[in-house]
Amino acid sequence: MPEHRIVLACGSRLLRDMLKRIILKSDQLAIIREVTDQKELPSVIEHTNPEWVILSLSFDDHLPTWVDTSMVSHPTVRFIALATDGSKIKMKWLEVHEQELNGISLNDLMRILESKPVGP
Repeated sequence: MPEHRIVLACGSRLLRDMLKRIILKSDQLAIIREVTDQKELPSVIEHTNPEWVILSLSFDDHLPTWVDTSMVSHPTVRFIALATDGSKIKMKWLEVHEQELNGISLNDLMRILESKPVGP
């Protein structure tokens, strides 16, 4: 049974399809919902209680402001935002953890998704 529940919400269909193919190969990961409009994400998070939300990184390299608000209501949700070209990833969780990664491989991303949360 998959251990990590994911909402996949990348704006790019190509990126979403690629991630879906890779994620489905893992016995530990399950895509519980796909979202094409990020405006729906706060409601989807409320109703599905995912562990991870994977979304597109904006052109200015910032996470949407609603992410912080969502983390207050759902502190166990972890966010990963991917640049469409794969050049950058931003991760944020537990209100105090934000990390930017450059040049990571898909294998590195899978290890991150399969990892246990750190913190309280």
